[in-house]
Amino acid sequence: MKDLSGTKNLMAGAASASPTCPFTAAPLQPARPLAMDWRRPSDPRQWTIWWTPDHRYGQIHPRPTPEEVGAFYEVETYYTHINRAEIRAEEEALRPGKLQRVLGSIAYRFENGAEPTSEWWRSVIPQGAREGLEIGCGNGDRMLTIAPHVQRVIGVEPDPAATKLARANGLDVREGTAEALPDAVLDRRYDAIVFAHVLEHTIDPVLALKNAGSLLTDTGVMSVEVPNNACEGAKMMGDSWRWLDVPRHLNFFTPDSLRACAEAAGLKVQAVLYRGYVRQFMPDWILDEARIVATMEGRAVTQADVDRQVRHSARLLARTAMAAPEKKYDSVRVLCTRN
Repeated sequence: MKDLSGTKNLMAGAASASPTCPFTAAPLQPARPLAMDWRRPSDPRQWTIWWTPDHRYGQIHPRPTPEEVGAFYEVETYYTHINRAEIRAEEEALRPGKLQRVLGSIAYRFENGAEPTSEWWRSVIPQGAREGLEIGCGNGDRMLTIAPHVQRVIGVEPDPAATKLARANGLDVREGTAEALPDAVLDRRYDAIVFAHVLEHTIDPVLALKNAGSLLTDTGVMSVEVPNNACEGAKMMGDSWRWLDVPRHLNFFTPDSLRACAEAAGLKVQAVLYRGYVRQFMPDWILDEARIVATMEGRAVTQADVDRQVRHSARLLARTAMAAPEKKYDSVRVLCTRN
């Protein structure tokens, strides 16, 4: 794999006592120490998220090296390493119960976000699109959704385990990163480029978007989606929020900072959209957050943890059903074009 060109200055400043935002140069301040990586509780390292004073952007500091980042994904049950049909045995034993079903049904009535179904992509990808590119494609699930709307779609993925699974499903996936794209994708221009929950994983998010933006056609569209750290779910759950996922997530965006990052990369933001309301009340989300709480307390998850998390979900529903999108949805997306 190529060196991550363009990250030298960022890595050199990793030990600095005064890191700055990579796209606004605003000073970052230590705001949230995390005692552990819940997916790898045997790892003794602690992590600290530094935020800008206005709390619009955060990042892990000191920044890890590319080699360290690769090790963060050596988790057998990480979602890009498994097929969605696979179900963990503990999820069979623990049940959120009737209240969860009621909450999910109510939340559905208040869901106004754009879900990335095949029909959604049809409305975003330019008509007559030939080439599609997904950067950070994981096991390739999303490529299958995009494929009907382009003549050819190619994926880029740094994780060897995810790449192997995607290729086993017949997909054209090349190993590489957003900061160092493989040669195989550089000789084309793309009508649609997708970052779906990828930018938060990058060492240098501005470079990642610059690299991709240079490959857009004149009429091409780039979709960039990240966890929305301004939402109420994030605030209520704190270190146990499902989308925090330190240290795999290196950057922490809000709608304002995602827009600023895209503009710093030379892109024109055409729309800001939101996604992910109902799923915050679904069994897998509730079970995961209950599991995170228990793991951080050094014990196994119990039914009592799940029941407690269901009650938390009820409070979240009461606070967000009629809330503004920035507070309501767990993810935010920008649609961009060349400037």
